[in-house]
Amino acid sequence: MTSFLDTITPEVLHADPYPIYQRLRRDHPVAEIPALGCWLVTRWQDVRQVMSHSQTFTTSFPSAMSEIYGSENILSSSGGIHQGLRASVEELFEPERAGLAREHARKLVIERVSGMHGRADLMGEVLQPVAAEVFRWMLGLEVDSTTLLRMAQDLWLGILDPGDPAKLAVSAAAMNELDAALTPWFEGLGPDPSSAIARWRHITPGSDCPRGVAAVLPTIRVVLPSLPEPGWAAGSLLVALFDDPDQRGLVRDHPELLGDAVHEVLRWMPPFGLVERMTTRPVELGGTRLPAGAQVLAAIGSANRDETVFEQPDTFDLRRRRQPLVSFGYGEHACLVRAFIPAIVEGLVAGILDVHPGVRADPSEQSRVAGWGARYTARLCVDGLGDSATEYTPGRRQAVAAQLGVASS
Repeated sequence: MTSFLDTITPEVLHADPYPIYQRLRRDHPVAEIPALGCWLVTRWQDVRQVMSHSQTFTTSFPSAMSEIYGSENILSSSGGIHQGLRASVEELFEPERAGLAREHARKLVIERVSGMHGRADLMGEVLQPVAAEVFRWMLGLEVDSTTLLRMAQDLWLGILDPGDPAKLAVSAAAMNELDAALTPWFEGLGPDPSSAIARWRHITPGSDCPRGVAAVLPTIRVVLPSLPEPGWAAGSLLVALFDDPDQRGLVRDHPELLGDAVHEVLRWMPPFGLVERMTTRPVELGGTRLPAGAQVLAAIGSANRDETVFEQPDTFDLRRRRQPLVSFGYGEHACLVRAFIPAIVEGLVAGILDVHPGVRADPSEQSRVAGWGARYTARLCVDGLGDSATEYTPGRRQAVAAQLGVASS
């Protein structure tokens, strides 16, 4: 007889992992999945444990990521190499500076959408190009944003499907192109405290010598595929607001709630849904004994919908009380730009809604969200650009304010 675990395949997870996650949390929170060749961890507390305890759940092991990007990158390495790369740039990504990224993203979006009318694919025409430009600005990269976006997408292919030689070849070609473009520029790069790349080159804690290109390129390669993340999250947020006119109205009447909406979408539909680790020793996790050398996938998307932590977790609700998320990790490998990603998402969405308050989903082409390692909509087709016909009835602002317990103006 076929068991439930035998029915779980990459294909069914790609279509919609959330019903599967729900059953796994209930019946098999730490489960060895035959079709995946690894252990899948789905409850919030267990996922947090995997992400927090780097001595037991290590990032340093042979994988598609280390093969494509190089093993001594900031994500795959630990100890001195990881700490040194992180310390070089932490000052640039302090939470106090996130507002700069938000306003830069908002400004770029407004510039791009101000002349748009009628229909458009916001993902392809606005969100991803602007996210690429913000990414280039954040790191101080001297590569045009269109090329960066294409290389980021190509580098993702091999990671999302490491069993496909053709996709691995595309990723390898993108890596070679990136290396060829950056190497001569990097070797002539002087000190610049505002550039993350220059800091990786020249600020080397514990050493007087600048890092060579071979010591920094693996980290640039591994960071580049995160470029689409803010655009994917902004797209998911817009889809959620299009689907719920009441919550759309809350954001429109009270722009200060947009930050809550961003936090909620990063819970409800995190763009990156998995982290990969390997056990360094036998360990008990969620009542299950794992051997040393076990490959583990911690499902961020599942943990953020754990019923024991979040009430009605499958519902997008920006009015939800903010609670900690596992979306950006914990411990040694907590996301370096964890304050910047939400700020950029907020800037992207604010720019669109500021200029086009009447924007709506295009009824002729439904947005389709898919994926589980990365979950997003590839196209976000909208209508109503330049159309402000979506008006609120008299008294609506006051009614919404009363629901929230805030003053209206």
